[in-house]
Amino acid sequence: MSRKVPPPIPVVGAGGGSGDSSREDQIREWEEAQRKQREQQAAAAAPPPASPAVVPAQPSVPAADPVLEAAQDPAVVKSGAPGYLAMPEFTAPDSEDPANRLEFYSRGILAVQYAARSNHERAEQQKLIGLGLRLEAMKREELHKVAGFDTFGELTEDRFGIKKHQANNIIRVTPVAQALEDLTTQELKERPLRILVPILETHGAQAVRETWLEAARHGNVIDKTLREAANFLGYAPPKELTGGPGEAKEAAKVRPAGGQSDSLRAVERIRSLAETDPARARREAEELESAVRELLEELAGNLE
Repeated sequence: MSRKVPPPIPVVGAGGGSGDSSREDQIREWEEAQRKQREQQAAAAAPPPASPAVVPAQPSVPAADPVLEAAQDPAVVKSGAPGYLAMPEFTAPDSEDPANRLEFYSRGILAVQYAARSNHERAEQQKLIGLGLRLEAMKREELHKVAGFDTFGELTEDRFGIKKHQANNIIRVTPVAQALEDLTTQELKERPLRILVPILETHGAQAVRETWLEAARHGNVIDKTLREAANFLGYAPPKELTGGPGEAKEAAKVRPAGGQSDSLRAVERIRSLAETDPARARREAEELESAVRELLEELAGNLE
């Protein structure tokens, strides 16, 4: 360890003449130089005085931090929360330290990404509700007739690219989405919301919200977690609570005594019709095929 060597101090009267004024002047000059050096060092170490005209205000920093804190659970927000997040404005950090500036800009990027993601999900949620309200009104008022279409499904598929079963499913879940829009900003997809339709019809909007919150406690809200939450809270339909072999027995009661289902009987009827009127039988077979394909897509949740 090296020993710090103090600066040399002029020696007065090292020889004999104590009245040497030149030596005393040197000492005073040295002391004055040391004093000025100490003052300069103290001034450099002191923080610069705050100046509102020089240091810019940071209005977006307090706004960005709560956003990041709220991102702990973006699926659930308090009732009455604003639907969309303002995009954080760009501001420069007041620190000159590169590490602090990197941290400042990094937090801003995370805040911008979170706001964009939340706004996208909120927009998709409101899109579902907006479509459902308008589709329901068009169907109720039978406006397809005004446009020259035979059915509501023909109108929606021709003008909007929305198939009949998809439009009907959107209409069914729209009241559920409306019951949840003040509870969550998360994107509400049509398929999982179907599970909540009978809960809304039987127990009301509050039961729908309680089921959603219970499912959200376990992470991602999907079909499975919503069904489990409904079972846990006692809102699920009885058939979901029982399950097991009982369902097979119920299905057997619906099946005709001869063992042939209604769908197979419809096929046999068309086959018999083909013996007398092949053209009509072909049309009915094509209608049945289209209806079955549409039903399979609906059951599989393939709404593309």
